[in-house]
Amino acid sequence: MALANGTRVGIYEVTAKIGEGGMGEVYQARDTTLERDVALKVLPETFTTDPDRLARFQREAKVLASLNHPNIGAIHGLETSENTQALVLELIEGPTLAERIAKGPIPVDEALEIATQIAAALEAAHEQGIIHRDLKPANVKVKTDGTVKVLDFGLAKAVTSDARGANPTTSATMSLTTSATQMGMVIGTAAYMAPEQAKGKPVDKRADIWAFGVVLLEMLGGKRVFGGETASETLAAVMMKEPDWGPLPTDLSPKLDNLVRRCLEKDPRERIRDIGDVRLAMKGAFETSASSPFATATSPDSAIWKRPTAWISVLLLSAALFLAVMASRSPSPEFPSTRFVEPPAERMNFFGPRAVAISPDGQHLAYSANNELYLRRFDLPDAEAIPGTENAAAPFFSPDGQWIGFFTGSEIKKVPLTGGAPFTVCEVTDGLDGTWTEDDTIVFGIVGPTDLFHVSAQGGIPEPLTKRDDPTGDHDFPDFLPGGDVMLFSVARDGNNFDEGRIVAQSLSTGERRVVIDGGFYPRWLASGHVVYARGGGLFVVPFDPGTLEVQGDPVEIVSGVLQSADGAHYSTSREGSLVYVSGGATSPFPEVSAVSIARDGAETMLPVAPGDFASGRISPDGTQMALVVGSVENFDVWISDITRGTLSRLTTNPGVDTSPMWTLDGSGVVFTSKRSGEWALYRQSVDGRGDAEQLLEIPESAGLFPDSWTPDGTKLVFSYRLLDSSSDVGVLPIDSRDEWGPLLSTAAVERSGDISPDGDWITYVSNETGVPEVYVEQFPDLGSKTQISTGGGQSPQWSPDGDEIFYRRPDTGALMAVQIGSEPTLTVAAPLLITDEYYARRGPYSFGFRMYDVFPDGERFLMFKETRATNHLIHVVLNAFRDLN
Repeated sequence: MALANGTRVGIYEVTAKIGEGGMGEVYQARDTTLERDVALKVLPETFTTDPDRLARFQREAKVLASLNHPNIGAIHGLETSENTQALVLELIEGPTLAERIAKGPIPVDEALEIATQIAAALEAAHEQGIIHRDLKPANVKVKTDGTVKVLDFGLAKAVTSDARGANPTTSATMSLTTSATQMGMVIGTAAYMAPEQAKGKPVDKRADIWAFGVVLLEMLGGKRVFGGETASETLAAVMMKEPDWGPLPTDLSPKLDNLVRRCLEKDPRERIRDIGDVRLAMKGAFETSASSPFATATSPDSAIWKRPTAWISVLLLSAALFLAVMASRSPSPEFPSTRFVEPPAERMNFFGPRAVAISPDGQHLAYSANNELYLRRFDLPDAEAIPGTENAAAPFFSPDGQWIGFFTGSEIKKVPLTGGAPFTVCEVTDGLDGTWTEDDTIVFGIVGPTDLFHVSAQGGIPEPLTKRDDPTGDHDFPDFLPGGDVMLFSVARDGNNFDEGRIVAQSLSTGERRVVIDGGFYPRWLASGHVVYARGGGLFVVPFDPGTLEVQGDPVEIVSGVLQSADGAHYSTSREGSLVYVSGGATSPFPEVSAVSIARDGAETMLPVAPGDFASGRISPDGTQMALVVGSVENFDVWISDITRGTLSRLTTNPGVDTSPMWTLDGSGVVFTSKRSGEWALYRQSVDGRGDAEQLLEIPESAGLFPDSWTPDGTKLVFSYRLLDSSSDVGVLPIDSRDEWGPLLSTAAVERSGDISPDGDWITYVSNETGVPEVYVEQFPDLGSKTQISTGGGQSPQWSPDGDEIFYRRPDTGALMAVQIGSEPTLTVAAPLLITDEYYARRGPYSFGFRMYDVFPDGERFLMFKETRATNHLIHVVLNAFRDLN
């Protein structure tokens, strides 16, 4: 209802209409009692006709009126006149920040001044438990004297706190989308919602920090960060797309660049938590001193490896992470130097084995990124790639710190810090984590339920070092006490969940084994007489007597939010007591991804299923459904999604691992692998959920088996299987005589991922006989001469529906490739052609059983998965982290 000039609302007389507000029209009015100008925001009829909503709104407005800060637009009160309800607000002259941004990018100094005042306003409100929930440039005014005023504080909560049971922590504006006249406001608001807010999840003050980051990026770049023609498109962009960092000024300091990016972490757990820290950072409170050996001043190029790939920004971090340990120490302890080390812009391999390692002397950091290793010397500003370390994961240092060992998925290699080509120590499939002993031995574990193995660092054949009490258990993550006789390691009793496993100590000379800690994994011995270990996304420390092999007190959590998955905890300690860890917590071992369809020209179409922690996905034979695996630290299950409607329903409910689904030829069911019987086995389950899963094959004491493909008549199932000695082969199972399965491809090399051609005459598969996984094609079922298909590595091969092509992905880049195949009169193989080298989720060298792409039945589209949750977690370096332990 429009108000004419001269209309009175209580003691206020309207003098002019000045705009449209988020909840109604805004007028300038004169306070006839105090003789001052105010702003009246007239509430919509939905409020005035709903007594419960109005009462809740009035209570909320009273709380907001208590805010008294120079950067917050004041609320003077509520005024009622007949059917009109209006908020009485401070009248603020000057343009909105949205109007200022519309003129182009704001200079950095000016943008920082505005952002600092916005942060101060948010900080004052957060201290009183009030969250804005609708921060955007239109809600910020900049007065002619430079003073910034943030408007509509907390009104978002007031809007949604209605009597119909709306959660007051959820988004304010989604309930307004029913009004077509408000769509512009909704779209504008949606562009500043945090991803968790857009998904309808409860929000806290971190939602304001996200919105602050969007506003700051828009000030610096002069353009909208997230946009779309509709509110739905805008929300989809917020949830699934990364911000465009291109418009950022080229002269922006690395620290401010880092700050903006940390505000815009899609996962709220990875986002900066307190706006006060943002405000202080913008003022330079966390700058490192010039005398610090970590300062990023200009330094000579490293003499080790010469290809710099990214800068690393180093910032001081609050030592409060360690208060739990230090609270009982001296009243004024000298806190350790704690720093963020920003990973490079390229992707880091965090969803798999441990990605970071610190040298024994605490002077070097090694980490895996872009399928190779990087080395950071702490006296130099940049990390550098190490040539020859393709497909590298799980780095570890030699005791003298002069070598770095690493796993490639098929080998253990080592490379000297002084430069030179890597040296192959041994062949091993899916090595997981290693430690290098003083007697020049490498002790390591393997993915899957296996013993620990050891091999000379000079080269040799690995041999078992431990013997499992339970064949379904798993031994991994070794470390040694001084003297080298007693080894600490982890035991997963179910072969999968180390978090609920045990840490044991074993004497190598006597074989005696003792449980040290029940619950937790990845132990590391400290010279201070403590053991550090991981559990539930945190690091714990406990005093430990190496003589009696007993803990001497209760464990204390010293760091929370450490990235952890089934393949390990991402942390490392040095001999002198420094700590490196990756932030993230005990979440899914896989990044959150959304399913997309891409065409041969690279055009991408988002599929309607909501993003999830999907570990693999396959398209049904008719192209209407997807079989997906949803993974967590403790559990994997098969889910079915209707591609048209976007629904997602759970098919398997068994605790533990149900994974690697493959459709039956008629699309009525899926075959998947599970360990529900205590042994790895293949099962078949109807997708309508009726009936129990039918066991097709069990191989006792195997380390895993995974369905790959069917023969065209559906009588035989081709599958990959891994044995306890870490070898991998391809087998064939006749469905009507299941006890007569047999190996098809079985050599000293690793064979996996067998796919039968549509005419049944050929099989394509992966083998590492050259030392690199490559795709081959061979006659089936009577094997003949094989032909290499891929160049430069390949994984997950699959025939096109017409049998004229083989598709595969590059293990180094994840690029999707196609190779034309002819078979008349003889086999012909064309050169591989690139379909897309855009980054889509993949599993790298540890992808056994997890298929992250598929081919639609028309052969022209491909199912891929795009990461929606940021995976560039920070690497934290904490110098002298444990010096105050006693």
